[in-house]
Amino acid sequence: MSTAFSKRMQGVGTRLLTKYGSTVNLVRAGEKLWDAEEGEYIQQPDTTIALKAVPVPVNASLVDGTTIQAGDMIVKADYSVIPSMEDKVELSGEQWSVVGIEKKIVNDDVVAYFIQVRK
Repeated sequence: MSTAFSKRMQGVGTRLLTKYGSTVNLVRAGEKLWDAEEGEYIQQPDTTIALKAVPVPVNASLVDGTTIQAGDMIVKADYSVIPSMEDKVELSGEQWSVVGIEKKIVNDDVVAYFIQVRK
């Protein structure tokens, strides 16, 4: 159930991530469209979406070697862009693969996404 409080928390999260966040881009793979003349699928260009986010390293005590590995990062992003597992995250000019997505929810409204990424 959406409430005024949860909507306000979305705004607070976005404001803080905009003020204190860094440059992080979400790279979404382009669609594959069928080309009848060529007789094959043609990959469309990737889409780059700027995120209001902050990347932070994973706490060393949480590393278990399988689901969380040394060197993983958590990108804490606002609710405005819905990430998917097929996306890539661009940090400092390098693309990182998305290996986990956690929604932070208040009263049925997503306030933020914690995106676990790996090189």
